[in-house]
Amino acid sequence: MIYFFDPGGRGRRPIELYRDVAEKYGFVIAGSNNSRNFSSDQSKSVNAIWQDTHVRLALDEHRVYTSGFSGGARVAGAMALGCVQCRIAGVIAHGAGYPSHQPEPTSKMRYFFAIGDQDFNWPEVMMIRREREEKGLPYRVRTFSGPHQWAPAAIIEDAIQWMTLRGMQAGDMVVDANFVDKLFRQAQEQAEEAEKKSDATAQMNAYRSLISDFAGLKDPGEAEKKLTLLKKSAALKAALKGEQEHIAEQSALVNDISSKLQAYISGSAADSSALHNDIMQAMGGLKDQAAHSRNEGTRLVSKRALDDVFVAWMESGQQELQSRHFERAEACFQIMSEVNDDPWPTLMLAETHAAAGNRKLAIKDLRETLKRGLNDASVIESDDKLQVLSSDPEFQRLVEQLKHK
Repeated sequence: MIYFFDPGGRGRRPIELYRDVAEKYGFVIAGSNNSRNFSSDQSKSVNAIWQDTHVRLALDEHRVYTSGFSGGARVAGAMALGCVQCRIAGVIAHGAGYPSHQPEPTSKMRYFFAIGDQDFNWPEVMMIRREREEKGLPYRVRTFSGPHQWAPAAIIEDAIQWMTLRGMQAGDMVVDANFVDKLFRQAQEQAEEAEKKSDATAQMNAYRSLISDFAGLKDPGEAEKKLTLLKKSAALKAALKGEQEHIAEQSALVNDISSKLQAYISGSAADSSALHNDIMQAMGGLKDQAAHSRNEGTRLVSKRALDDVFVAWMESGQQELQSRHFERAEACFQIMSEVNDDPWPTLMLAETHAAAGNRKLAIKDLRETLKRGLNDASVIESDDKLQVLSSDPEFQRLVEQLKHK
């Protein structure tokens, strides 16, 4: 069993993405339509999906996992770490690290992280990788080419294989020698490929997998000796130093722009117009670097920093909206709508104006949201904050327009 949590409550999305993999390995998968970022009580959604599946199904208690994307990854982690009686066997986290507002996991909980190389949460996952390595906690990190998103199906297959292997290693499952041999050969091939490419980080990951993931199941051969030599090498030290520099650079860029945004949103700036222009120029510079820099590292750092600022201040706007600070929420969403043509900011503007009682502006925002690419009528039909508009003829026309696309 794998329980999936999407930050927007789109439980069907991971089911559609991973159905074939689940069927291949004999898993039931369930996605929550109620758990979403800024839900008032995430525990209700977690309890509901747990109770529903346990009433309907007879589950293998050694093969129950949680998974989620972004904020949903944190919910998945909170469920696994917080529900002792659930005996969750592992967590598959996409695009995020540990749960928010909880102590860092120190248990032997198996943690698989999937992260895009352009994902703004990449630094967080890299730091967690280092911590778990130092503490000897079970983990695997898979990086794929892409932004903040659910991982490709091939990576979920790797996660299921790794969780199964770890279950056999722990004695929770019967050892399948053919399965273990197949994964061991794959790990050896990955190590050989990394050696050929002189990719020190990939070599480290491959060697440690041969040693820790197959302990008690296979002889790691030369992997322990090679890992010891690699850890002393200039190549690995340089790779880890470069990784740390990218982490620090992203943090500096985000902090600089965020301090300006804080002053702008709070209204504490002496000249808000000049500050607005400064923010737009800074984010425009990041956008240009992300698209056109000849240096791959600069492109990736710029892309991550740009998305980091965008998401952080969209979430800040959502928190202001929850607190009914409508002017601050509007300021957050408005400036983010100017730097990013995604439909999310204008949808949030519609929610803000609807909550503030300005139906005319809310309808205008929804029209712009559709222009920006929103094509799912259920998104606005199921939005509680937009229900005050449901009797408006123009709102009904927009819903019908989406349904006939």
